[in-house]
Amino acid sequence: MPGMRRVTQAIVGGAILIAGLLLFLKVRDSRTFFNPEVLLSRFPVEEAAVFSADVAKLRLGGFLTASAAPLEPEYKQFVDASGFEYKRDLDLVAISFSTSGTYIIARGRFDWKKLEAYAKAQGGNCYQKLCRMQGSKPERRISFLPLRDDTIALAVSTDDLAAAKLENPGPKVTAKLPTDPVWLTVPGAYLRNRDLLPTSLRVTLSGITTADKVTFTVGQAGGGIELRMQATCRSLDEARILSSQLRSGTSQLKEAVAKDATSFDELARTLAAGNFDQRDKVVAGTWPLPPTLLQNLTSGI
Repeated sequence: MPGMRRVTQAIVGGAILIAGLLLFLKVRDSRTFFNPEVLLSRFPVEEAAVFSADVAKLRLGGFLTASAAPLEPEYKQFVDASGFEYKRDLDLVAISFSTSGTYIIARGRFDWKKLEAYAKAQGGNCYQKLCRMQGSKPERRISFLPLRDDTIALAVSTDDLAAAKLENPGPKVTAKLPTDPVWLTVPGAYLRNRDLLPTSLRVTLSGITTADKVTFTVGQAGGGIELRMQATCRSLDEARILSSQLRSGTSQLKEAVAKDATSFDELARTLAAGNFDQRDKVVAGTWPLPPTLLQNLTSGI
């Protein structure tokens, strides 16, 4: 019957159209999933320091080569049980450090069954996709779940379901984000907490506690790599004072290193080579990074 044939054709055509639309939306979402503005929108909306690293680029650049030093026992236990070793399996990581906890989204190669077994072996439990377990302290509750086959959401918080907060993106981040493979943005409130700055950084970087926001990036410069800082101050006077403090702190450190370099670690010696510039309310700094610094900092892990 011609009428029935047309109805059938219309139904089939509509089904194909809907299937095509769903496939298009899936491909589009897959392509935009790792856009920094979309990825970071999954983090809780609160003041936080945010770190991002394109680990795949670091690996290709030879900065994550295997270390001759043995793995730290706890990390080795985790690697053996979970099958995950970040120098080999991690491609991208974004971390938000906030007052409510630490939130992590990472892309790589994960053995989900082994990770689930690891959580249970540590006294935790898993329900559907979400696993949770106790951290090193009572207030450190660890939770994680897959966002995709190649992406994990992980949280360390007092809330043992915190990783679930990362399942859905929120409003797209509108702030301009760094384009370098490694970067860290820190609100001034974090920098005013002395406990967050290692001793080796306090002499040189103590002045940045007056900044409203500080961004650190790592990227190529000439034939090597360098650490770059951009500190945005609340006023021109504060920027001038910060620039002066940074230059003074670096000069003191440089003199101390010149007298006895063996008393300082590689990070301190690197900071002693810093240069600074001030333009309006922004103070910029640069430090050349020795190729061995990242390898030494990650030795054993």
